Amino acid sequence: MNRHWTRRRLLLTLGPLVRVAAAPWSVHPALAQTDDPSPANADTPGSRLTISLTQPEFRLVVPFRTQKDGSRWQTSNCGPATLGMLLDGYGISGQETDDLRLRMHTYQGTVGMRTGTGLEHVAHVAEDCGLATHRLYNASGSYHTWSLDDIVAELRQGRPVMPLVRLYLVPGYESLAPRWGHYILLTGITPAGFTFSDSLKTDPAPGTTGLISASHLGLAMGNSHIPGQAAAFGGPRPLPVVAPS
Repeated sequence: MNRHWTRRRLLLTLGPLVRVAAAPWSVHPALAQTDDPSPANADTPGSRLTISLTQPEFRLVVPFRTQKDGSRWQTSNCGPATLGMLLDGYGISGQETDDLRLRMHTYQGTVGMRTGTGLEHVAHVAEDCGLATHRLYNASGSYHTWSLDDIVAELRQGRPVMPLVRLYLVPGYESLAPRWGHYILLTGITPAGFTFSDSLKTDPAPGTTGLISASHLGLAMGNSHIPGQAAAFGGPRPLPVVAPS
């Protein structure tokens, strides 16, 4: 965050994300264990489900995919690569990252350009491939502005959340230029914040075990190109759930 920004400007920019993120994790009602597990918690053969989505800590297991795969589009392929992780996790195989990009940028009208991908076009291709998207839009058709409660609610339904973030506000990227936008994939909850997968990594271990606090996530989402934008994704089968590593 630029040191010259005032607290008032931050609050105006971040809106509900800052106000919600300021609540202590230990007392936030959305994190309390419940007595009625959602249908997404039901165990299925081979699912590796070891912990309930109602418990204070859990992580949805999503296979890793890097955008740094040598493609000419690798610097701007976070959207296609992250969708590829979701499709692999939900058992929809055979979708290559560059093929997903081509479909997205056909909808976007930017085939052949090195630009990034709008989340609405990521969602469009996700739905073409058989996934359901949640909370990208409000009932009015405008983009939904996400809060911490929204993120927790979707994760507790077994649906990973893909937010648009300002990359230099994500832990580990503080030295980058402030203009860069990026998609990460939120996969779980811990007392310290959210676990996430990151296609900018090249190794599955760091690529699937990122950790971002609620306050950092609020800053990164609230200062993105479209503040507070995100989408959750559901599929034809439950994702495995494990304790955070």
